Parts: sequence; structure tokens; C-alpha cells
Amino acid sequence: MTKYLDYKLEGKRAIVTGGGTGIGEACAVELAKGGASVALFGRREGPLQNVLEKCRAYSAAMAVPMDVSDEKSVAEAVSKVIGDFGGVDILINNAGIDRKVEVGEFRFEKYFGTESAEEYMKYLAVNALGHYLMNNAVIPYMRENHFGRIVNISSVLALSGFYSTPPYTASKGASLTQTKAYAQRYGRDGITVNAILPGMIDTPMKADSPPEEYDMVKSMTPLGRVGQPLDVAKLALFLCQEDLFITGEGISVTGGA
Repeated sequence: MTKYLDYKLEGKRAIVTGGGTGIGEACAVELAKGGASVALFGRREGPLQNVLEKCRAYSAAMAVPMDVSDEKSVAEAVSKVIGDFGGVDILINNAGIDRKVEVGEFRFEKYFGTESAEEYMKYLAVNALGHYLMNNAVIPYMRENHFGRIVNISSVLALSGFYSTPPYTASKGASLTQTKAYAQRYGRDGITVNAILPGMIDTPMKADSPPEEYDMVKSMTPLGRVGQPLDVAKLALFLCQEDLFITGEGISVTGGA
């Protein structure tokens, strides 16, 4: 079991969106290990149930199939958590989408500038609007307790725009600047809002990427490897701790790349 400093997560109530795989799964399991009750949000019930069992080995947990880009779905899901857990202290906005590619295909060149207006808006709906809807749904409960920890999973591409499609990069940039806006607005309510900016992370979302893409990233990374979901989860838990004097920040997890 990964050991952490005492971040005082025992008894906290957390929501993790996109909690069925990858970074969301790692964050959810580590929060449960720390003693937090965890609600897993996501569109696919099967993966949520798999992670649910892992979380329940350490703490109370629940799985709620939902869609972060749908305001009604968000409201109903958060209401269920409030009913079962009595409140919410931590939100990990992890749900996100990326360009689907064929097995072994590079996404960087073929799709640049080719996506339709409808496809463009889908990125914004999940990667930026999803954060907005989730924030607005949980913050009233956080304000009641004068405590909240919100961590938005953005991307290092929000800073660089390097090697991706414009809609994806734009949606991640929106996530980062939105993070800063919420941090300024709700800091006096005891709520911190920060973003994590991962580089390439070895998740199911990257399952179809060719070995050459992994090799390219490794060659550009001083620490010599592609990131793992736990690398992001470790920082997320740090940003969820009770005594935290950090807000409105975007912190890269790229191995130095």
C-alpha cells in the first residue's frame, strides 16, 4: 500500500468523476485508502463497479452512473451523494474525452484541424463544462462547512498546445483558467481549487497509441518514462489535504518534459 503523510482524509466525503478507469480509478482507490468515503461518477457502469469493489476494501463507497456534461444528470448524481454521505468535501474533476484513433495510429498529425464544430463542442462539454457543472453542484455544500477541496484534471497541453488537436487543447486550457476563477471566488469560503496538468499517462485512453508514441515521450522526458495513474493520484491527494495553503494553481506531472 502506498504510504502518505497524514493528509487528514479520514471521514472526508469525496466524488471522483471518470472514476471507472485510469487516473480516476487511481485517485478513488487512494482516497479510500486514506479513509475517505468515495462516490464514483462515470458513464459506464461496468468499470465503476470494478473500482467500487476495490474502494470498499478500504472505506465506504458508492457508484453513480451519470454524464458530467448533462446538468440534470449532475444534479441528480450529487443529490444522491448528499443523501447517502450527508455532504461532500472533495471533488476530483477527472472525467474527460480525447480523440479516438485506430490501433497504432498517431493522433497528432492526421486529425489536426479536421474536427467538425459539433466534435469541437463535445470536447468543451466534457472537459470544461463538466467541471463547471460539477463545481456549481458541490460548492454550496462545501460552503456550508467552510471546507472544500476541488482538483481539476487538465493537461500540460493547456500550457503548451503541443502535439494535439485544437479542440482538445482548447478544452484543457478552459479547464485551467476556469480553475483560477473558482479559486479566487471561493477561497474565503475555505475552498481550494487547483488543477493537475499531466503529460502522457499510461491509461486505457492511450491503449491504441503506437509504441513509437510512447518512445517519443520517453525520449523527451528527463525521468525517462511515461507517467502512471498513481503519479497523478499522489499529487491529487496532496491537494486534498486538510491544511493547504495552495489554490488557483496548475501543477504539471510530466517527469520534467
